Amino acid sequence: MKLSPKVILLVLSILVISMSLLSVPLYWYSRAALETELGEQLKRINRIISSTLDKELVGMLVNEPGLLNIRLRVEQDLAEFAGQGIEGLTLYKQDGTILAQDKRLKSNIAQLSPALPGLLALENDIDPVVSELYKLDDGRYVKAAAMPIKIVEDSPVILVVWAGANFMSVIDQMTGSLFWIFLASVLIAISMTLMFSRSLIKPVRALSNYAKAIQTNINSEPVELHRSDEFGDLNRSLIDMHAEIKKQEESARQLLAGIAHEIKNPLGGMEIYSGLLREELSQLSSTHNIEDHKAYLDKITGELQHLKQIVQEYLDYARPLKSIIEQVNIRDVFEDVSSLVQPELTAFNQSLSLKGDLEIRGDRSKLNRVFLNLIQNGLEAGGQAAQVNIDVRKVIDSVEIDFSDTGTGIPHEDWERIFEPYFSTRDRGFGLGLSIVQSIIAELGGTILVHTSDETGTVFRVTLPWKDGI
Repeated sequence: MKLSPKVILLVLSILVISMSLLSVPLYWYSRAALETELGEQLKRINRIISSTLDKELVGMLVNEPGLLNIRLRVEQDLAEFAGQGIEGLTLYKQDGTILAQDKRLKSNIAQLSPALPGLLALENDIDPVVSELYKLDDGRYVKAAAMPIKIVEDSPVILVVWAGANFMSVIDQMTGSLFWIFLASVLIAISMTLMFSRSLIKPVRALSNYAKAIQTNINSEPVELHRSDEFGDLNRSLIDMHAEIKKQEESARQLLAGIAHEIKNPLGGMEIYSGLLREELSQLSSTHNIEDHKAYLDKITGELQHLKQIVQEYLDYARPLKSIIEQVNIRDVFEDVSSLVQPELTAFNQSLSLKGDLEIRGDRSKLNRVFLNLIQNGLEAGGQAAQVNIDVRKVIDSVEIDFSDTGTGIPHEDWERIFEPYFSTRDRGFGLGLSIVQSIIAELGGTILVHTSDETGTVFRVTLPWKDGI
C-alpha cells in the first residue's frame, strides 16, 4: 500500500475511534440520566395520588367492580391528577383486572401490557417501581411507575402511572446530529489528510524521481527541494552522494580511457603488421603452404578486430562525446547503418526493414550508434536468416521506435540487467553496448526498455520526447 492511503486510513481510524469513545458514552449517559429523572418524577406522582385518593371509594370498587357510579367517581378523581406529560392513570387488581382508568390511555393499553406482570406483582409495603421505556405505534416513548395501595388485606390495589418520555425526541435528534457531526468530521479529516499527505508525499516522490534519474543517467541535474526539515537533510545527503558517485564515475572513466588508449596503440600496430605479412605471404610460391599461413593470419586479424571493437566500446563508455543537436531524419539514420551492416546481411541471408519515418532533434552520430548497436544485437540474436524490423510512430507527445528481432529471447530476470555495464548474455560479449545506448537515449531525454521477449524474438522499445522535435 502507498504511503498516502496509509496516512488517510490512520487518520480516519483515529477519528472513528475518538468519535466512538466520545459520542457513544454521551448518548447513553444522557439517555440514562433523563430516564432516571423521569422515573423519580413518576414515583413522586404515585405517592401523591396514593395519599390523596379516596380509599373508601376504591375499597367499594374492589368489592363490587360493577358499581358504575363508584367507578366514574374514582376515574374523575384520577383525571384531576392527569397533568401535562401524563399519558394515563390506572387502578389494577393484582390479577390484572382494571378497576378504573383515565380514558385517554384506553387505546394504548394493549401496547403496554408486557410491563404489567412486573408492575402488578407488588407487596403491600413496597415502594413504587418503574418499568422500562416502551415505544408506542405512533413513535412516542412512555414509561410507567406502579405503587401498591393497601385497601383490602392481602389484596392490594396497584396504581400505575404512565408518562411520556418526551426527552427521547431530543435524544433521537442528538443521535442524528452526532451522525452529521461525524460525517462532517470525516470529510474534514479526509480533506486535511489529503493536504497533509500531499505535502508529505510530494518531497518523497521528488526524491524518488531524483534517485531514478541518477540510476538512469549519472549526469542528470541535481534536484534541490529547498527545505529545512528532515526531507531537506535527506535531499542534501542525496545531492552529496550524487556528486561523489559522479566523481567516482569520472575517475573510473579516466582509468578506462587510459587502459583503452594503452591497448589501442599496440593493437593498431599489430593490425598493420599482420596486413603487411599477408601481402608478403601472397607473393610467395604455393610450395610454402601459403593457405595455412593465410588462415592463421585471418584468425589473428579477426581477434584483433574483436579486441579493437572492445577497446572502442570502452573508449565510447569512458569518454562520451558532447552532443551536437540538429534536425535528424530517422530514415537517413537507418540508411547509414544499413550500409554498414550490408556485408553481414548478405553473408548470413539476413534482412532489415524500416516502417514509418519521422524527424526529431538529436545528435545524428549518437543516434547512428543507437541504431547500429540495436540492429547488430538483433542480427546476432537471430543468427542465420535473422530479421530485424524497425517500427517508428508518434504517440501523443513522444516518438516510439520498436526494434524487433527473431532471436531466442532474453530471460525475464535479465530484462533490467542487460543495461548494466559489463553484463552480457553472449559468450564473446563485453556488456557495454546496451549501457552506452541507454546513456545516449537518457541524454536525449528518452527511455529504452525490453518491451517483449520470448522464444519468437525480442522487442526493444525506444521512447524519445516529441517536444524536442518539429
